This record gives sequence, C-alpha cells and structure tokens, in this order.
Amino acid sequence: MTMTPRIPRPIKLAIKARWIATRNRFIQTFLSYDAARLLTALRELGVRQGDSVMLHSASGAQYGFRGSISELTQVFIDAVGPQGHLLMVSLAYRSSSIQYLEQLKQFDVRNTPSLMGLVSEYFRRRPDVLRSLHPTHPVLVRGPQADWYVAGHEDCLWPCGPGTPFEKFAQRNGIVVFFNVPFATFTFFHHLEHVVSRQLPFALYSDTPMEVPVVDRNGHPRVVRTYVFTRDAIQRRRFPVLEENLRRKGLIARCRIGNSVMEAARVREVMECVEEMSRKGDYFYDLSHAAESRLADHSVKGG
Repeated sequence: MTMTPRIPRPIKLAIKARWIATRNRFIQTFLSYDAARLLTALRELGVRQGDSVMLHSASGAQYGFRGSISELTQVFIDAVGPQGHLLMVSLAYRSSSIQYLEQLKQFDVRNTPSLMGLVSEYFRRRPDVLRSLHPTHPVLVRGPQADWYVAGHEDCLWPCGPGTPFEKFAQRNGIVVFFNVPFATFTFFHHLEHVVSRQLPFALYSDTPMEVPVVDRNGHPRVVRTYVFTRDAIQRRRFPVLEENLRRKGLIARCRIGNSVMEAARVREVMECVEEMSRKGDYFYDLSHAAESRLADHSVKGG
C-alpha cells in the first residue's frame, strides 16, 4: 500500500503565504480601487448626504481597496456628510448573547473591544465616536446627533427593541450597507424579530431579564437589566428566508467594485416586507416541532 507523504507544516504555511502574496499582488494590480471610486459606488447603492448608514464590513488586501482602515472609514463618513450618521455594531462576542452574559464579569463601554471586525474596532477607538451603554448589542455612532442615538440604551430591557439605537435608526429610515460581508451579518434583524415577537409561537426572549455589571463612559459602575434571546429562538432563525423575500422584491441593491462586493437595503422597505410576510403567516424561523429537538445542542450562535 502506497501512502502519500505528508507535507511538513512549515512548508505548507510557506506555500500558503506565497499564494496569498501572489493573489494580493494580482488584486492590487488588476482589481484595486481608490476612495473616489468607492464613494461613487456608495452613491450608486443609494447612500446620500444626511443619511444614517449602518455599516457591516470586512477589510483586507484581498478586497482591493487602496488605503488604510482609517482611509476606508473616512469614505463612509464622507458619504453621509456632516449632517449624516455612520453607525456600526460593536458586539464583544461571536457566540450568542446568552452564552456571553453567562461568562461576562463586566462590560466597560470605554474599553471592551468590538469583535465585529477591524473596521468596527478602529471606529470604536475614534474620539469622535460614541458607543451605547448596552452589554449585548452596543452601537457605535458618529454624527451630529450621536448623543440622541446612544442615549438611554442602557435603560432598554429589550436590546434591539423600543428606545434603542436600532429603533431610532428605523425612524430615520437608515440604510444598511454590507461591505464584503454576507447578509447574515444584518444585526438590524434583531429589531425585526422584536417587531414580530408577539406573533411567534415560541418565546423570543428569556422569562426574566439578566442583571449585567457595566462601566459607563465616565468610568462609573452600574447595572444594566436586559432580556436575552432564548436558545430556542436562536436555533429557529432562518436568515435566508428574509433574504430571499427581499431579493425577490428587489430591495437589496448590489454592486461590485474591484474585488469588493457591496450591498445595501433601506430599513423602511425591509420593515414593510416583514409586515407583508407576517400578514401571510410567513416568518424567518423554523416553526416546526423538529426544531425543538435540536435544542440539545447548546452551541448555538448569533444574537
């Protein structure tokens, strides 16, 4: 019996590094673009001066933008202009909110890092950006009414419901931009969940709120009370159901620039689509009894 010799790990890593370097040189030569082209693409997606934009992003040489994370972020700031607002989520976990809170000792709005990518973490550290005081779904905002956006999030029992930056974003008919990331990164989805929560045959939230130690922007400790999404709800979520409905109606704009893919959706149109779906009894969940049997797996992720 002839066995294929195993390639030593150092050699495999060297081959991979060389391949990545070659790929990135090709992209920078043939598929790269500058800030001006990115701004033009954002206009094509429907972003206008004065807009509120919630950005979900991934950055890296493989996408072709010629510039730093700071320069990339500045394009989005320029796109909304001096009267507009740029928002990003800054969740400090990649699991689920309930798993995160079960292990969390304290959330510090000033220092707890964002795990939503390099752009989000860079944005969090900017002195002109405010972060809402909520342990599970803190939102970053830059703009003339950033204080209004983040105010009171710590007093909201439902992390993405009434009074939160997500509801305020909906009131402003904000536009969500996906920059090199899939639709499943759509954190505004949780506000949509709250909107339909009373129509669902299962509990979206925990029975009682959790009490979470936090530190505010002035360094003062306090406790935030918040409901968390149940494991049942997380297990039942079906992002593709919403995405397919939105695409069928042409509500997700899309463009390609260099080696980057960008998409965008206006939240008012998204909410109207969800209302229409709910009137038909069509929800973005698995409502079958079979979903209940899968709850034995507690490694559920999201929200």
